[in-house]
Amino acid sequence: MIALDNGFEEVVGLVADAQASALRLCAATGFVPVAQGEVDHGAMVLLGLGGRRAQEVVIGHPHVARGRIRLIAVEGVTAGLNREGGQAWDTGGIFDINLRALPSIEALQRALVAQGFVAHAPITDWDFGALAVREVVSSDADGLCIALMERVRPPLQGYDGVKGPASFVFNSTQVVPDFDAARRLYRDCLGWLPVQETEGMAAQESGANCMGFPEGLATQIPMRIGIYHPEGRMEGSVEIIQFGVRGHDFSDQEPPLRGWASLRFPVLDLEDFIERAAAGGCRIIGPVEARWRPHASGRAAAAITPWGARLEAFQSGVKDA
Repeated sequence: MIALDNGFEEVVGLVADAQASALRLCAATGFVPVAQGEVDHGAMVLLGLGGRRAQEVVIGHPHVARGRIRLIAVEGVTAGLNREGGQAWDTGGIFDINLRALPSIEALQRALVAQGFVAHAPITDWDFGALAVREVVSSDADGLCIALMERVRPPLQGYDGVKGPASFVFNSTQVVPDFDAARRLYRDCLGWLPVQETEGMAAQESGANCMGFPEGLATQIPMRIGIYHPEGRMEGSVEIIQFGVRGHDFSDQEPPLRGWASLRFPVLDLEDFIERAAAGGCRIIGPVEARWRPHASGRAAAAITPWGARLEAFQSGVKDA
């Protein structure tokens, strides 16, 4: 059974060829196929694509039943990207998903590059005293952006049974134009707890950063970061970032444009989710009956944030079929 009201269960990406993308990602990460077939009509409605047809492949960590990736290819002419020409600091939609590198970030990054991913910047070492991590952010031709994280110290806890080159998807980032409005949605309206809230500059003192900012400018660019989860855990959590620099805005870009399309959340009370999301300024689609393969059918709705991130909620009782 999947966990309810416990952060996102999976991420949805729109791609040109679901089978081909699944093969590439599985080769790089060690993920395995979980389910595949035609996308349910209700699920297409949540994407704003009612009346269209599509094929999907679900992949995930072989030892963990959450943090999966659902790859959907919409039939017809291949669409463009939902963040076409966008940089890491550009706002709108879902920017990336996060995987932990287990145990080597260099090896996992080489595997992603071999499958067509290109890094925004070299691997960056972050040393915050008690906490030290390494990070690299890369994207592929479908606009799927993946951030790899490797913990240096203290030792990573809670991943003892997670084997292979990569963890399950544990976090996802949205670059937002209004940090306070996004914070209000997740913390005040949805009632999630902060995992972390920080303010600082977009780079180390040397200018090194993982987002691709010019090193000569990055130390002058402020940023605010907040990470939120229903229980305050970094497992199915949502990260919001606002940079103190104006770029392009992709808030109005929608499916079938390719890239990360939505996060999916199993919830105990769908009507409560809808009411809370609407109070946070979200546009609501549904509720509708939808099938979330490999789980049973249930009631679902989509909440599209003012900055264009799509949150899909499925009613409780959704179990593995």
